[in-house]
Amino acid sequence: MSRKFEEVTVTHLSNGEKVSLGIHTIKGSKPGPTLGISAAIHGDEIIGSEIIRRIYESINDEELSGTLLLLPVANPLAFEALSRNTPLDMNNLNRLFPGNENGWVSEQLAKSIVVNFLDQVDFYIDLHAGGAVPIVDYVYIQNAEEMSRAFDFPLLYRPADVYEGTTATYTTEKGIPSVTVEIGGGPNFQEHIDRGIKGINNCLKYLNMIPGDTVITSKQTVLSEIQIIRPKQGGMLVPEYSFDHVGKKIEGKQVLANIYNPKTFELLETIETPFEQNIVVLMRGLVGKVNAGDYGYMLGNLETAER
Repeated sequence: MSRKFEEVTVTHLSNGEKVSLGIHTIKGSKPGPTLGISAAIHGDEIIGSEIIRRIYESINDEELSGTLLLLPVANPLAFEALSRNTPLDMNNLNRLFPGNENGWVSEQLAKSIVVNFLDQVDFYIDLHAGGAVPIVDYVYIQNAEEMSRAFDFPLLYRPADVYEGTTATYTTEKGIPSVTVEIGGGPNFQEHIDRGIKGINNCLKYLNMIPGDTVITSKQTVLSEIQIIRPKQGGMLVPEYSFDHVGKKIEGKQVLANIYNPKTFELLETIETPFEQNIVVLMRGLVGKVNAGDYGYMLGNLETAER
């Protein structure tokens, strides 16, 4: 059979229910590499799971060279709670790799993902999002710049420092070409799903796993400086810009949002752009509640960017 689904048991909850990983394998009719694609390692980043499902449905097994290994829900416990962190231990799974089979539930999940998924792939794509509220749009450049560019996003990010303990940190250290994609979130717009599917198909063409030429249509900007803005005050956030400003330029010091006390109507905080030449990477585009320390905005510095 060219397709297989395997449910890998990691552990059990106290009520006896299994904690498991669902891994799909699509084996093509021709020889080629194994590409692993994962999503929802943060449980509030669900758009990647739908992108993977649509890739699964659209792939022609007869035209595929090599193997696709798909992990659509990398953190099932956090997915169920629509939470960034694993509810049982409140750990961020994407800071715990390569994991520990004798550790916290999140560490056991990480170890199982390594053994049953990451150690089986030749190339790797990890799909992330802005979370349950914000929207984001960029691709990391790690150890596979051409493959990252093949995703055909207009914004890329070359970080000076990397987060330790991520899936991509693990695969990069093993010499596996890896791409981390940040796409959509919040309302999970159809356009972001379509762009995710297009990006993966473009990478499959780049790897010669499906027929066709890699086509890059975007004018790509590589950021080396991104500032994350987290509100210092909780309250009702009222944005000055809508979601359609993701990827857009904002010149000078501008107000991004105001945060009000919902009980007293007092203005608690004003969030402003940090650079003279800003580009919006992640944002909140709807009125809603925010807690101190939440992801609010990410702005790139265009003055230090590669065009």
